[in-house]
Amino acid sequence: MNTQIQQIKLTSRQEEVLRLMALGKTNLEIAQELYITIHTVKAHICSIYALLKTSSRVQTVVVALQYGLINLEELNTQQINN
Repeated sequence: MNTQIQQIKLTSRQEEVLRLMALGKTNLEIAQELYITIHTVKAHICSIYALLKTSSRVQTVVVALQYGLINLEELNTQQINN
């Protein structure tokens, strides 16, 4: 595993945003679910892109899955429950 990725620490809010991105939520849906503004969602997403050195939502989710930052089984369970 890449040691740079091992050292990446997302805040709890960034983890929440990343999880919702992985579930296919839009910025507006993320904002509504987390009770934050769209501007704040965009800021979190930009920070996540920078930390993971990615440039798109899909690439970010793939990298996060590869390095265990999000768990596919948990995502599937959450999607079924929603």
